[in-house]
Amino acid sequence: MMVHTITREEEGAGAKAEHLFRDYCDRVGITYLFVEQSSYSKSSKLVREQAGRPDFLVLEPYKMPFFLDVKARQFVRADGKPTYFLGNPNFEAARVSVLRDLLPLRKFQNFVGIPVWVAWFERVGSEVRPGRMYVAPINVLNNFRGPPSWEWLAIPLECCTTIDLTSRQLLSYNIEEQHIHRFVELLRKYISEHGWKEQIHSEGITET
Repeated sequence: MMVHTITREEEGAGAKAEHLFRDYCDRVGITYLFVEQSSYSKSSKLVREQAGRPDFLVLEPYKMPFFLDVKARQFVRADGKPTYFLGNPNFEAARVSVLRDLLPLRKFQNFVGIPVWVAWFERVGSEVRPGRMYVAPINVLNNFRGPPSWEWLAIPLECCTTIDLTSRQLLSYNIEEQHIHRFVELLRKYISEHGWKEQIHSEGITET
């Protein structure tokens, strides 16, 4: 399995996405702590277990705190076409790497006992579209994990809350469980009809 090396474009876009998230929180009045991403800010146990480290801890009065990991990702495939959930053009999707994103963040959540969310910004080269972001808890993302051979997940944007960064929209996740279950059932049906090895190559879900 190839190890993905972060490019300068990806690194630059990731930093811009983090700044956009901070600006949004400051404008709306959300209290947060930025988690420094240095080698000294992670315990040896987290390193040993290959657990992730989210970017922010969000703290609001009378609400359970949660960690949030900000990601800048292309919403198109290597061939320039949009990423669709199971190839269905009615359902655009965001991409999640099982090894780099899902599993490390799940391990972190299990260790600390605090929910972890993911926020996506759309990356275009080294730039990030500043108007919106998509958020979902890691537990929701885990519903879309396929067989072990699948290296990527396609998360329907309909299963994410869209946050308008130009407004004072609050940070929340408000997708009903029945709606998520509908897409999970589509995934199960796809696996039963197509087998375990077709999703990655047929959808072209690759990081560029």
